[in-house]
Amino acid sequence: MAKTAAPKSKSASGKKAAAAASPAPSFQQMPAGTPFFELSRLMVVGIDSAAGRLIQKAQVAPNGSWPAAWSAIAPGAWIIMTAGLTKDGRVAVVGQPSGTTNLSFIAEDPNQIGPIDKWTAPVGIGAPPGVASYQKLSLANDADGRIEVFLTDNQGRIWWIYQNPDRVIQVQKTITPPGTTTPIVVTVDELAPPLTPWSDWQQLTGQLVAITAIRQADGRIALFGINSGLHLYRCQQAKPQALKVADWTGWAQIDTTQTGVFTEMAPVVGPLGVTNLFGLTQNGQVLHTRQQPAGTDTWTQWATTGYSRVPKYTLAAGIQGDGDIVLVSSDQQRVHEFNAQWDASTQNWSGWRDFGVSLYSTRLTLNYNADGRLALFSMMIMPDNTFGLWTINQMGIDSSEWEYAWTSLTDGNLKQIVVVRDLTPPV
Repeated sequence: MAKTAAPKSKSASGKKAAAAASPAPSFQQMPAGTPFFELSRLMVVGIDSAAGRLIQKAQVAPNGSWPAAWSAIAPGAWIIMTAGLTKDGRVAVVGQPSGTTNLSFIAEDPNQIGPIDKWTAPVGIGAPPGVASYQKLSLANDADGRIEVFLTDNQGRIWWIYQNPDRVIQVQKTITPPGTTTPIVVTVDELAPPLTPWSDWQQLTGQLVAITAIRQADGRIALFGINSGLHLYRCQQAKPQALKVADWTGWAQIDTTQTGVFTEMAPVVGPLGVTNLFGLTQNGQVLHTRQQPAGTDTWTQWATTGYSRVPKYTLAAGIQGDGDIVLVSSDQQRVHEFNAQWDASTQNWSGWRDFGVSLYSTRLTLNYNADGRLALFSMMIMPDNTFGLWTINQMGIDSSEWEYAWTSLTDGNLKQIVVVRDLTPPV
């Protein structure tokens, strides 16, 4: 899209510098100088409605097509799940098998040589005490790259579990100091795996029905939540390695009498390393608040990215491969609209633009392809009350054009999905 209204807030050299400064996971057969996302592929992790199977479907190659069939991740039936990435870029899933409240952790096998996805066997991580069922699961990586899981239970309580950090052990080594021929024994500190892979479950303060976790630019995790009264809250880790409840800030209620209450929240880390929160009000308007400056607990007042004459009912926020934020929504006439941020420093937006329509109500998800183009996933509720799934791509980074024909990933029988970007696909 032509961006004549305002200059970009970051130069190309600035983007390269930011990419170089970001810690990257290790990858198999990574060509020298290739940005990590150019080797990635999009994957949809889901649960089907008929049998409760835990399934996935992934692009056959970076920017590639989608296969016809879904593949099983683990045996048995599953109730609820969430997905993300391990520290080294493999897809990870946390879910609840049928018949138990204990959750299980599954990841892509580290050996992904060959064309077929391999998954580790489910490993139990227990359940919070006294929990009968779950409302929402969310997963994020912390400053060390470790996975942290957050959930709300049937009573609105908020629970937290994380992969334990490596421990420091002392080992003795024999060395020969420079200029001598006499070996000596020295004691040095080394990192070793934790004695137990996962922490105990801890209950965070507050009560919510929905929760979303996001890793911020400084590595600390931020949480956003909505309670049973549709009030919107946020909190964040007070230190990069949070290990106990006291390592979190308190919850701050962020809706106001002017905004009214919220039905959806869509956080994303955008240009300048700033955490942005987009919220959909009960009146169908998209509002925006962000950290100012980045990495702090100081936020701007609510602002509008553009008024919508027809109220919206669903919202997704994502970033393109160059780091720019794009919003996609659908209104009560089922018209899809996008809104692209042109400049983060001046908060200049394209304004809402229609680009599609759906037959039925839908839920929207954004992620970007290996070449940086956004992919939009539309999970549409079908007449049989299951969900179908379709996807289209942006024509290019910063393009206002989208593919006209939707690609069907399934015409029905879905219950839940999460879209992730697999950084270590089979080769």
